[in-house]
Amino acid sequence: MTAGSDEATEPVPTPMETTNSDSAEELPIRQALKLGERAALQDFAYSQGGFKSRDLRRDAWVFLLGLSPEEAEDESWREQLLEEPVSEAKVMEADVLRSVCSWDVHTSIPEDVRDIKRAQLSEVMRAILTRHSGTLAYFQGFHDVVLVFLEVGSPSCAYHMVERLALFHISDQLCWPFDDGLLPLLGVLFNLLQMLDRPLANALAEAGCAEMHFAVPWVLSWFAHSLPRIQQVTRLFDCLLSSHPSALLYFCAALLIHHRDILLATERDMPEMVAAIQSLPLKDLEVDIWVESSRRLMTKVSPSWLLWRLGRRCKVPVTSPLRHYPHPWMAVEDEADEPPLHVDLLLMAPIYLHKSGQLKVRSTFPLSMRALQQRLVNLALGVIKVGTSGSVLVLALALALYTMGANDSNSRYFVGFPR
Repeated sequence: MTAGSDEATEPVPTPMETTNSDSAEELPIRQALKLGERAALQDFAYSQGGFKSRDLRRDAWVFLLGLSPEEAEDESWREQLLEEPVSEAKVMEADVLRSVCSWDVHTSIPEDVRDIKRAQLSEVMRAILTRHSGTLAYFQGFHDVVLVFLEVGSPSCAYHMVERLALFHISDQLCWPFDDGLLPLLGVLFNLLQMLDRPLANALAEAGCAEMHFAVPWVLSWFAHSLPRIQQVTRLFDCLLSSHPSALLYFCAALLIHHRDILLATERDMPEMVAAIQSLPLKDLEVDIWVESSRRLMTKVSPSWLLWRLGRRCKVPVTSPLRHYPHPWMAVEDEADEPPLHVDLLLMAPIYLHKSGQLKVRSTFPLSMRALQQRLVNLALGVIKVGTSGSVLVLALALALYTMGANDSNSRYFVGFPR
């Protein structure tokens, strides 16, 4: 067996199968997966324990990233390894040599197993960056993300999942210079924190930390570089893969808010504040409490409302995943928005549509035109019922909205959390 081969991996059961290893608490998740119930899977992702087991987690992630089990195990990606190495190969290989020693599961593995995992990591990254050369560019921390998927699935499965992730979830980090992609994301994070906990945001600003540079490893690697336990990382990925792409920023905010007492008591000095944040006891972080806190924040200020409130202050790229959700493989409300049959979904990634001049930015207004019309009609009926003046005006506004955009599919509710 070669170091990067898939031969030693077990065959992946389809989501239609109930494996012998499924426990009683896993069966409802398997059933939701079988029926393709994305909303139910999101609920399971945010419930205690998330997707429970490695096998079920792998199957759920494959589904959430729009892949069939057969697509996830296709090995044609290995052809990319025959091409010339990408320009970032030396930096990438240096990071690979330092990898597979960060999480608790790596502390006692034999060195030959570590070397096999490193070889697989190198091959998956090389193949993705080679196939999308000129579009995706390596950054330090990407290897941490890829390694998470190798802990869950085979190299082929990891390749296909990470390819989707790169184009539809983390393209701000991979497709743009940091000044244009990463830093605007940090700006959205600070604005979100201002909406959720202004005293804490003010404390960070007074310490010279409003640019949120301390959160760079969190945002670049989806916390994979920062969290010491693999169970913490995979539980977080359960949630992020089932949610609006801005969910990561809510988890960042929730972590800061969870430790607000420490941060508010810290001297308003950049080195002191950064040191305090870098010293947060992440090893002891109870991930289910963190997940629930983040969920509450997303209910308090939804992703759609966040982006609408920010308006032109949101400087993320026009191709940002924050502006393009739901993903093209997800069920949508309007049949006209269904992707054509036999179309390579990867070419429908915002970055590729932008290059071809076909990109359309979705409206970030927090309600669809239909929902707004219905609310106004309900309001008018309520006003009429109690005999209060003003109902005619409200009804007129509802009719005006109807004639303006009854069929405006781009103003659909910007799906976030809750669904």
